[in-house]
Amino acid sequence: MVQKIFCLGMIFFLFLQTSAIAQRDTASSDSIKQASVSTPESDNLIGKPYQKIDSLKNNADSLSMLWIKAPDPNRPNQFLDSLIDLYTVEKFNFQAWAKKFPKKYKVENEGKLRNTGKTWVILVIIALILFFAILKNAFSKELSSIIQSFYSNRALGQINKEDMLFNSWPFLFLYLLFGLSIGMFLYLSGEHYQIKYAFTGFEWFLILSATIIGAFTLKILVLRILGFLFGVQKIVSEYITILYLSYFNAALIFLPLLLAYSLTPSRFSEVYSYIAIIIIGLIFTFQFIRAGANILTNYRFSKTYLIIYLCALEVCPILILIKALRF
Repeated sequence: MVQKIFCLGMIFFLFLQTSAIAQRDTASSDSIKQASVSTPESDNLIGKPYQKIDSLKNNADSLSMLWIKAPDPNRPNQFLDSLIDLYTVEKFNFQAWAKKFPKKYKVENEGKLRNTGKTWVILVIIALILFFAILKNAFSKELSSIIQSFYSNRALGQINKEDMLFNSWPFLFLYLLFGLSIGMFLYLSGEHYQIKYAFTGFEWFLILSATIIGAFTLKILVLRILGFLFGVQKIVSEYITILYLSYFNAALIFLPLLLAYSLTPSRFSEVYSYIAIIIIGLIFTFQFIRAGANILTNYRFSKTYLIIYLCALEVCPILILIKALRF
């Protein structure tokens, strides 16, 4: 009995739901009919199948016609006209035309002027080399003796016996070559370290060379006077001979050094300066050892006096010259 009542209840519930759905469908169909009722504007469009009613579609068609169609060939080209106005030189007035462009105050990778040596320097060095070549051909025997005497005690003794060698033309020319070579080296060193003097150029080179020749000549004269006053002319004469040989050999070694100094870039100048200092140091050290050995071996001579002499007439003049030239 209960089951029958439950079945009848379910049937009644389904019937109510079906009637509610039917009423909702009927209401929606009525609203659609009311929306589709014709208006006077829509009645005017009846019979015109190609007329577009949708506004969005009309806008899309108008935009496509605006951008797709070819432009007017007769319309003005503002970009091209601006370029023509910018790059046209009116009446060939290039100065006025150049003012249109802004100035570049900073240029990346801007080139710099390359420092070049003076022409007269290389000409003087070549002249010195040619001067030595002429001496070599004209006084070959004397030059060979001078070079051998610097390294051989036997050749040195032979030159001391032939005192006339230092009163001849080869001696004078080699002494002049020594002064010019050292003067050119000092001039190049001053240019590299940018030391300013009252004189410049070829004139300053001549002054330096004359100073070197005068200073070493004064040193020889002082030695001669000291030898005469203290009665040691023979010792002084042997020592002066060693000095001459040192000067002449230094001049010969400095010629290729000067040529390299003047032809290579300035960044190697310090290297050549160190090489020159080493060469001078070795030559004068060898000279002092040789002279000291000869004097102390053959004569009884106080070492204190020798040290005083080296400080007074060897080291001190060099220091004064360096201080005067501001190196």
